[in-house]
Amino acid sequence: MFEFIPLAVALVISAIVAALIVGINYLLIPSSPKDDMRFSPYECGEEVIGEAQVRMNVQYYVYGIAYLITDILAVTIIIWAFYQYNLSISSIVALSFLAFSMLFGILYSIRKRLLRWV
Repeated sequence: MFEFIPLAVALVISAIVAALIVGINYLLIPSSPKDDMRFSPYECGEEVIGEAQVRMNVQYYVYGIAYLITDILAVTIIIWAFYQYNLSISSIVALSFLAFSMLFGILYSIRKRLLRWV
């Protein structure tokens, strides 16, 4: 239990420093008048037409998820390559299952044409 005391002290110090930084920032900001133009989005001096929020295409999220899948797989395979001489058969089977399931997900999204740009 006593080995966690330095961690608790570091967490308390970091919380105090964060609160001090936010407090000093709040005290030092210049006050400005509150008008409607202040809360409108900046459009190079042009008047805003329509809503400021635009719907994003779901395609971007699919690309992000596909990137994360391949990134996790690459990191896992790199770690596996470093410790290959110490792995047992069960860990090799588990890594192969992970790789094939992620590969199946990518191939499924390619087959359903989810990765085709609109």
